Amino acid sequence: MMNRISKTILTLTIATTLSTLNIACQKVTQVEAINDSAVEKVAQKDYQGALTDYNKAIEKDPNNATLYNNRGNAHFQAQNYEEAIKDYNEALKINPEMADTYYNRAYARQQLTDLKGALSDYEKALEFATDETTKIKIYGNRATLHHAVENYQNALADYAEVIKLRPDIPQIYSNRANLYYQQGKLEQAIADYRQAADLYQKEGNTQSQQELLAIVSKIEQSN
Repeated sequence: MMNRISKTILTLTIATTLSTLNIACQKVTQVEAINDSAVEKVAQKDYQGALTDYNKAIEKDPNNATLYNNRGNAHFQAQNYEEAIKDYNEALKINPEMADTYYNRAYARQQLTDLKGALSDYEKALEFATDETTKIKIYGNRATLHHAVENYQNALADYAEVIKLRPDIPQIYSNRANLYYQQGKLEQAIADYRQAADLYQKEGNTQSQQELLAIVSKIEQSN
């Protein structure tokens, strides 16, 4: 099965299944080989080469949603966000239940400041997401989006969902601490900064730990 995916697209998760259509074995092998070649080229930042490969693969298997999704990711990496969205649209026409593609399209829409469209796609991604890792990324990204547009309550709700699923991600606590600080909720902010600092220490990231503890010290000194 086609399980080689582009791993360089930030936190994007790529669908790994072939379409449900019956495909001749030789054809599948050819498509897989081309997809693998494209993945390697994306990793090497040869985006044009990757796009050429995906074009060939789609020509051989035009009803494969995964190929459109992955070609969209190559466009995304090349910062061709509008082209990426076109490919995500095609993938979703073929398979409208691909949580990963809704997630990817949401992230592309964020780059174009289509925040309403991004939020809509995160909702759809959550509707079809089945694994914990994908849900964490959806809630995490949606939280930062809500935070950016000052929908603080929605942001807090999404940060809480991430913490419920994975209570050991320091960035989530530091993000939430920033939000609390913006709201003037200093006790909650300090608690989250300290929690993030502890988690960074456990990861061996002493620089981030010290930076957060310095922020705590400044807050405490000013109050």
